[in-house]
Amino acid sequence: MWQLVYAGLAGGRKGVPDSVAEHPQVFATLTAPSFGPVHNRPDDERRCRCGQRHDADDLLLGEAIDPRTYDYEGAVLWNWHAPALWNRFIIELARILASRAGLSERAWRMLVRIAYAKVAEFQARGLVHFHAIIRLDGAEDRPAAPGIDVSPEELCDAIRQAAAGARLDGDTDNGDTIDIRFGK
Repeated sequence: MWQLVYAGLAGGRKGVPDSVAEHPQVFATLTAPSFGPVHNRPDDERRCRCGQRHDADDLLLGEAIDPRTYDYEGAVLWNWHAPALWNRFIIELARILASRAGLSERAWRMLVRIAYAKVAEFQARGLVHFHAIIRLDGAEDRPAAPGIDVSPEELCDAIRQAAAGARLDGDTDNGDTIDIRFGK
């Protein structure tokens, strides 16, 4: 897998030309929002919000600090809808990039293709988050450069905007809906 990902980033392997290294590409992490504070181990030696400094193997890690106020239903719906939210994010990203280029989405898609490799991973708090390499390619030919100039910084900014704008409704057991979105 590493060889394939590397080839997609740098080219020169597995039949991928070196030119793909010049395509705009970003490594992004998209996480779940907070559903309430959980026991954690901050990297900077601070204590958890509960006041303790947890050991790495502490069974409390990821557990709700106050189970009475933690939004378990929201957390379950987030995990259930996370794949659909990712799809909504990719659609939103294309719309944002097209708008910034002054093109319709259809015209933009004739020039650019969003390529990505993503991994879904559970955090200690039990919620899915995505790590992804997002690259822009030519619409018809992946080794070709995208038909529009986009800098990696512009792609980063569009990714942030798309992640903030991607939303779904999650249906609860009592007939209500909750807003499914990415965290900050």
